[in-house]
Amino acid sequence: MKLDMHLHSNISSDAITRPETVMKIAAKKGITIAITDHNSTSAWHIFEKLSKEMNQQVILGEEIQCIVKGKCVGEIAGLFMKEHVKPGSPEFVLEKLHGQNALAMVVHPFDTFRNPFLNIENYINKIDLVEVFNSRTYFDEHNKKAKELGQKHKLPMIANSDAHTPEEIGTSYTEVSAETIEEARRQLIQGNGVLHEVKSPVTVHLTTPLAKFGMIKDR
Repeated sequence: MKLDMHLHSNISSDAITRPETVMKIAAKKGITIAITDHNSTSAWHIFEKLSKEMNQQVILGEEIQCIVKGKCVGEIAGLFMKEHVKPGSPEFVLEKLHGQNALAMVVHPFDTFRNPFLNIENYINKIDLVEVFNSRTYFDEHNKKAKELGQKHKLPMIANSDAHTPEEIGTSYTEVSAETIEEARRQLIQGNGVLHEVKSPVTVHLTTPLAKFGMIKDR
């Protein structure tokens, strides 16, 4: 099973991919996706409906900001979630995720352009997965530091596309030996994933501000 566990639909203000497009591309590429919109679960019901109609599995998630004294100090993507988690302190977000038996995945933890995770080692024991390759991370050094963190603490590691446009879906993914979502989850947390790492072209970064200002159409 090929897993792309960090991507966005047009529910995220900086993304343009309609849920229908996400699922069609995932099916075409043979990829199982987790939908992780920014601080929102409002597309879940759409993805669940499409999943049934298309017989295409989907994992429910959310990319959640960690806030301390009004400042974003990092982001955690919840996976296999059952209910929305609002932004809050790292302790709050981790507690709320684990309280619903979800996995906590730290995303792009050293990317200085996108909310690097401050004092990450303080929370190592509560992190389930670390994203060590993000296709949208501009500097290789930032992905390298994430991988070094994962290796140092023997954390399960994962590669994701962080897709905001249709073309990016499945750029990077993690492959596990599983036939069901439940088995895929077990393989991930046991660190049995094989990482497929491909950087997105630099041009994808132009779409984010254009999407925010409504200057490009959803597809």
